[in-house]
Amino acid sequence: MNEVGGETAFLKVNNLCKSFDSLKVLDNVSTEIRIGEVTCVLGPSGAGKSTFLRCLNRLEMPESGEIICFGKNTLTHGYDIRSLREDVGMVFQQFNLFPLKTVLNNVMLAPVIVKKMKKPEARQLAMRELEKVGLAEKAHSLPGTLSGGQKQRVAIARSLAMKPKLMLFDEPTSALDPELVSDVLDVMKQLARDGMTMIVVTHEMGFAREVADRILFMADGKIIEDDAPDVFFDNPRTERARAFVEKML
Repeated sequence: MNEVGGETAFLKVNNLCKSFDSLKVLDNVSTEIRIGEVTCVLGPSGAGKSTFLRCLNRLEMPESGEIICFGKNTLTHGYDIRSLREDVGMVFQQFNLFPLKTVLNNVMLAPVIVKKMKKPEARQLAMRELEKVGLAEKAHSLPGTLSGGQKQRVAIARSLAMKPKLMLFDEPTSALDPELVSDVLDVMKQLARDGMTMIVVTHEMGFAREVADRILFMADGKIIEDDAPDVFFDNPRTERARAFVEKML
């Protein structure tokens, strides 16, 4: 782990570059994430926010740069990708639940398969995580019977069941009807209060202002601003950020 400014940075990103064909999506992105921080990544569509998150979890492979996670460069040949997936949970825009498995079995699956946990222990763990997200009573339901907000909360419980050290959220409320958004955000706020380290790509400005320790503002594949929420929202340093805040608020 790396000591930065008296705090422990367990994820460092150095000069990350990623292109799709001729389109440069990430252009020398560098930042660091410290234990217990909630970092919200904001910016216009096409800024590279989701690609940045997917690179952190190796769902996309950058052309160059470094991602130092728990002291190891995850982009080196031979890096154990399974250890990264155990330590870094991810919640997507779409819920990606197995439709023919019950809610309980969706949450149990990764601990049993990846961590070789015994099924009775995994069942207890899954029920605890479902209780955290307020869905214990839906344990034996199929995903198709749930609302979008309930499905997203199950997806969060599924990630939490792996006991991750870092949680990545890729616009977790963007596919939800407006009246379902608050339930998901309430779960995320509680995770923040519990000290979970989180990186959240979001368009929910109220959530970002209330919960984030830092705002990373991205545009054109670069991090344009890295500030505390009050600085970013009340006094953006760049014209690009100022225009974004005025539009979103």
